Formats: sequence, structure tokens, C-alpha cells
Amino acid sequence: MAGRRFWEELRGRLEARTPLSRAAFICMIGFVLFSPFSISVAQLFGYAGAVAWLASVNFEPNIFRNRFPLFWPWLVFAFLTLASAATAEGHWKSLWDARKLFQIFLFYFAVNVVRDEWEADRLARALFLSAAAASAWTLAASLAGPLSLARRMSGFFSIYMTLGGYLMVAGTAALAYLFVFGRDRRAWWVYPAAALMGAALLGTLSRNAWIGLAVAVAALALAGRSWKVLAAAAAVAALAWVVAPDSLRSRVLSLADAKDPTRVERLLMWESGLRIALDHPLLGAGPGRIKREYPAYANPKAQKQRTGHLHNNLLHLAAERGFPALAAWLWAFGGYFWLVGRCLRGLEEAPPGRRFRTLAGLAAAAGFFAAGLFEYNFGDSEVLMIAFFAMALPFMAEEKKGG
Repeated sequence: MAGRRFWEELRGRLEARTPLSRAAFICMIGFVLFSPFSISVAQLFGYAGAVAWLASVNFEPNIFRNRFPLFWPWLVFAFLTLASAATAEGHWKSLWDARKLFQIFLFYFAVNVVRDEWEADRLARALFLSAAAASAWTLAASLAGPLSLARRMSGFFSIYMTLGGYLMVAGTAALAYLFVFGRDRRAWWVYPAAALMGAALLGTLSRNAWIGLAVAVAALALAGRSWKVLAAAAAVAALAWVVAPDSLRSRVLSLADAKDPTRVERLLMWESGLRIALDHPLLGAGPGRIKREYPAYANPKAQKQRTGHLHNNLLHLAAERGFPALAAWLWAFGGYFWLVGRCLRGLEEAPPGRRFRTLAGLAAAAGFFAAGLFEYNFGDSEVLMIAFFAMALPFMAEEKKGG
């Protein structure tokens, strides 16, 4: 019965939309469902939906009351990125690499295509369902052999760090959902879904994603004014520690090991990245140019003399696009936290859906930012796209006019 009511409700809502609006929303559903399985299909849905939304703005001007939060910082960031690409050595290659700027449109697409609480809630549930399904497959595939640094879980992604970043964002949103709706019987299935995501996230052995999740949980507890969240997280972490294999425990302990080889390697890499940035302070070396520039700056003590990214958003953006572009990027994220922080006022009396979206967006953004201090996740399309979707949650579900 519940399934039939859902499909009838969805069909009625799609029929009530104009053609471009209908296409845009269907594409948003497709993007969310395919995001953990295929970047090609997810991007196809995401960009096609964004085009349909932009077309609706031009040809059906009353369909949306469009909102563009953080428009100016992202515009300045895009301009400086293109300026960096245009002036870089091998500028055509850099201009091609700058095409990832189009992913910013996914943020505004998600903000404007969702009409109300029902649609926002169902999209969030679709995210949890698809992420849990991908996690279940990942965990099942891992049974073929013991977990180790040589056999880290990567799911349907090309590398474990991408899966870790994706599950950090999706898992954070699921935790926010349980924080608000956890006592609702209809949300029972989100508990095992979150558990599957958490188990798969641990299996990636991706420390930056673990740190991101820890910061996200802390942000959720602080914004939600509930220390029970931290207590519950500590209990789950203790249980995970008890049942974890030795490879997982060793990976956790390495976080505090000052002599850990990968930690030493990162510090040497960051030193080299800073020197690249200081030699190209205004516009950087150019998008995609780190791979070519790095060998000349690599520390002789470093084991890795070549790399395509610097495992740190701040250093990578400064080295690749210059300090002004980094400042614009920080303006965008600082502006985001300020805007969403304002929504916390009176949040306890707000409708449950708004509470969930505000907390999920804030916590996911905090986790993404923290993880990005140890990984260039802004350059990881799969992680960035789902992060933009999560960051759009607080601005969704305002009533739209027309269409």
C-alpha cells in the first residue's frame, strides 16, 4: 500500500509539472540513484537536469522562484580559475581541465528543482537507499579476502578514497535524518542503511574520510544541541574497535604516529606544494598543471617524486589557481557556513524536514571541508557532486510559483 501511494503521489507531481520541470526533476532522481554506481550515468543525469532547469528559467520564467545563494563567491572563483587556465603554459589543456566548474551548477540545480518537503524527503531517502545498496555490494565483495592496505574497499568507484568521501557525505546525511526522524517508525530502515554505510566506510581504510565523519558528527551534535549524538558515536566507535580486524586497528593507530611513512610523505608533499604556490601567487600554475610542475619541486627525501594532486584542498587550489582563487573558494565555504548558521536560530521549533535539511547540509559541508585538509576531494567529481547535493539541502523545499 505504501509503495502504491508513493508511486501515485510521484506520478501526480510529475504530471503537475511543465515538461522542462518534469525532465529536470526526473534527472535529479536519476542523479541521486546512480551517484554511487556510475559517474558517467550520474553526470549524464546531473548535467541534463541542469540544462533542463536552465532552459526552464529562459523559456518558462514562472516555473521557479530561482535562488542563487553564494552566487558571487562562486562566480569570482570561476572567473579566476578560467583566468588561471588561459594564462597557463599549455592553456588549452588547462581550459579543458577547468570544465569541472560546471559541477557548481549541480548545487543551484538541486536548490531550485525541489519544490517542497515531500520531494526533498524522498530524494534524501533515495540517497540513503542507493548508498546502502552500494555499501552492501562492497561489503559482500570484500569477503573474498582479508582487509588490508592492498585490499581496501572501493565499491563501484575506481579508488577507495572516492568511496570513503562519498560515504562520508551520504552517511552524514543519514545520521542527520536519524537525529530528527529516528523515532518515526517509517525511518526504521535508515538504521541498517547507515550501519552498512559506516561498515563500508571503515573498510576503505581512508583516514581523511574518517576525520571528515568525526568532524561532521561533532558539527551535528553542536548544531543540534545534543551531546547524546557524541555519546552514541563514541559507543558505536568502541564497538567497532572491539570487532575490527588488526589491519583496521593499525590504520586507526597510525593517525597518532608521527613517524608513519604516509604522514611524513604528506608533509613533504605539502612543503613542495607551498613552494609551487609561492612561485605562482596570483594565478597559480594552471588547472591540471600540478602533475607537470611537481617533479621540479619534489623534496629529494620524498618517496613520491610525481603526483597529480597535493592531498589538501587549500594547498592544491593555491598552487594550481593562485591565492586569490583560494580566497574566493574560502569565501564560498565561509559564506555557506554563515548562511546555514543563521538558519540554526529557532531551529528547534522548525518543521522536522527543515531541521533535517539544515543539520545535514551543515554537517556534510563541515565533514567535506575537514576531509579536504588531507585529500583533494574538491577535485574528486563523485565526492564533489554528492557534496553539492548535500549542501543544497538547507535551501531546498521552499514553495515555487507556477509550472
